[in-house]
Amino acid sequence: MDSIVTQILLFGITFLSGCVFLFVNLNKERSLKILLSFSGAFLFGLTILHFLPELFHDYKPSYGLFVLIGFSIQLVLEFMTQGIDHGHYHKSHNEKIKSTALIGLFLHALFEATPLAEGHAHHGGDEHFHDYFFTGLILHKLPVAIVFGSMLNHYIGKKLKSFLILGLFSLMAPLGLLLSEEIMFFQTYHQYFMAIVIGIFLYISTTILFEISENHGFNLSKFVSIIIGFGIAASTSLLLL
Repeated sequence: MDSIVTQILLFGITFLSGCVFLFVNLNKERSLKILLSFSGAFLFGLTILHFLPELFHDYKPSYGLFVLIGFSIQLVLEFMTQGIDHGHYHKSHNEKIKSTALIGLFLHALFEATPLAEGHAHHGGDEHFHDYFFTGLILHKLPVAIVFGSMLNHYIGKKLKSFLILGLFSLMAPLGLLLSEEIMFFQTYHQYFMAIVIGIFLYISTTILFEISENHGFNLSKFVSIIIGFGIAASTSLLLL
C-alpha cells in the first residue's frame, strides 16, 4: 500500500470515527466492549502469529529486551492516559480532560505507527507484514477514536475545540509514519522500534482481554468475539497467500 494512501486512511478512519461520537452519546457500553474484545484478541493474535516471528526472523538477544522496554513505556503511558489508549473510559461530571492524558494519548498514537514505513516491511521475509500491521493498527484505533470522541463530547461538546483536538490526535499516526520514513535514525534501528511497539501491543491487547472479564464472570458474547478475533488473525496467513 502506498505511503500517502496509508497516511490518508489512518487520518480519515480515526477522525471520522471520533467525529461520529461527538454527535452520538456513548450510553450503551456493551457494544463497545464487544468491539474492544474483538480488537484486543485480533491484535494479540497478529502480534503472536506475525509481528513476533517477523521481529525474531533475524534473531538478536536485545530484541526481547526492547519488547520489555515497550511494555514498560506503555505502562507509563497508561498512567498518563488513564486507559483511553485502549478504549477505557469512565465518565465524570466533575473533571476535565487532563493535559497529561492528551500528551500520553498523542505520544502513543505517534509511536505505534512507526513500523508501518514501507522501508520496514519485508525485512524479515514476510511480504504481507505491512498489511497485517496496518489492519491490526486500524482495528486498535477504531475503539480508541470512539472513546476519545465520546470524551470530547462529554467534556467539551460539539465545539471547534473538540474537532481541533480530534484532528491533532488523528494526525499523530500519519506523522509517526512520515517521521519513520524520513529520519534515518528510524530506518537504521527500525527493528528495535518494532520491538518496542510489539511490547506496547502486548500490553494493550492483554489489558483489554483482562479488563473485559468483569468480576471474572463468563460472558458468552465477549467470549465469541474473542474467538472470532483469534480466528481471523489466524486465517490472515491463508487469506493473503
